[in-house]
Amino acid sequence: VPYNFNTRKIPGSGESGYKDGLGDVAVMGYYKVFEQVTSPPGNKLLIHSLWAGLGVKTPTGKYDNSERANASQDSPNNFQLGTASTDFMLNLAYDIRLMDLGLNANVSYKVNTENKYEYRYGNKLTANLLAYYKFNIKNRVRIAPNAGALYETQTKDVVYGRYDVAQSGGNSLTAIGGLEVNIGRLSFGGNYQTPLSQDLAGGRAKAGDRFMTHVSFAF
Repeated sequence: VPYNFNTRKIPGSGESGYKDGLGDVAVMGYYKVFEQVTSPPGNKLLIHSLWAGLGVKTPTGKYDNSERANASQDSPNNFQLGTASTDFMLNLAYDIRLMDLGLNANVSYKVNTENKYEYRYGNKLTANLLAYYKFNIKNRVRIAPNAGALYETQTKDVVYGRYDVAQSGGNSLTAIGGLEVNIGRLSFGGNYQTPLSQDLAGGRAKAGDRFMTHVSFAF
């Protein structure tokens, strides 16, 4: 359940905008393909697992069609809280850990559908790789700092079922640094992301730094 705070600045014009609100709620289901625990030489515990997931993203975030209607066909349509479409996600997650040192890899593919305004965002591939280390405090609190990289690539948006939006799609590579905390059934954490390279919307859009945080409770 995302809540977004978005800021947009248009260079050269002095124009800026701000939006915050509920984003598009997603539901994911995961199946554990395998999990293996071994003890290699040195009596160090090695654990690795693979999970496969399917999900659906619902159109709960606000979509302002005037943003699109007042812009030219070539303008990026990326200043929205939601997409107004029902979309589907495929995900693979692999984790390998030697004692407290681990590596986590995620690959996801999002298939977008056309919304009621005849606009379809491009399908998106996301992959990230994070290294982490777990600190166990009195067997009650686990703290895991992490660092890694995120790669995203997206095809061009399509309007009216046939026309590509020229200033859309693209790819980016982002550095990530974060911290995860687990206390019993409660988990929370956050990460900071800064672009290393990017080519978005034909060079017309530029992504800034991002901060993301989350809270979860295991039942």
